[in-house]
Amino acid sequence: MGRLPTIWVIVIGAVLVIAAGVLLFLFAYRPKQAELSQLTKDLEAQQAIAAEKEATDQRLAEVKEEWRDREEELQQLREERSIPISFGQPAAAMVALWYEYREDLPPLVEDWVEASGVTLESGASFPAPPMTPPSVPASGFLQVPSGQPIGLTVSGTLTEIEQLYRSLDQFPRVGTISSLDLVPVAGTGGEILQAQVPLSIYVLVEAPESAAPAPGVGGAAAGMGGMGMEPGMGPGMGPEMGPGMGPGMGPGPEPGMEPVMEPGAP
Repeated sequence: MGRLPTIWVIVIGAVLVIAAGVLLFLFAYRPKQAELSQLTKDLEAQQAIAAEKEATDQRLAEVKEEWRDREEELQQLREERSIPISFGQPAAAMVALWYEYREDLPPLVEDWVEASGVTLESGASFPAPPMTPPSVPASGFLQVPSGQPIGLTVSGTLTEIEQLYRSLDQFPRVGTISSLDLVPVAGTGGEILQAQVPLSIYVLVEAPESAAPAPGVGGAAAGMGGMGMEPGMGPGMGPEMGPGMGPGMGPGPEPGMEPVMEPGAP
């Protein structure tokens, strides 16, 4: 065989170079290009997640700060407008509620009404307190009396009644007034009005961490027995409370009386 012409050698070489380039593109460059494209998409997705996480973390920090502010406001409200009641100790909570019904709220209502200049006609008395622990609302605001407003009847001038409504934020408990019903008092030429004031009162209470069903009358009496109270004793007990004695506790032994010790008792 003779030697191939130079032109054919050049053509064959060019074809081989082109074929090698095509093979390199198909088997090396193209897969790497596809891999790089996928990595770019993954990077963009991760960057989007990172940006979303940053925004979420920032929002979470804002929510936590807002929660702390509301918690401080709630604590301030509890200190200024309520009494400490925790149903983690049902017996103590019931005694506090009884005292609130019978001793605290009636004079608070009377003083608030009189401070506005109107005359309290009726309604400052409260019904009998509950004898079993009530269910604690999810909001923590327990209405006193349970589920009903106090129907106050007051009389005075329109300005004085308006002052009563405006001074609700000065009432020592959390309170709301749902309506206003005015009637002129006969013989006053319409200058003196009588108003029906439905006052709803709330106290802030704390529920136990794991809320258990409210005990019945027997369970409440048993809890009171642990505090030295006999079953069936309620807030209307006869003995007066002496100085320094808490609500629901009777007077101590009479002077000169010593406790009787059984033989062998420690």
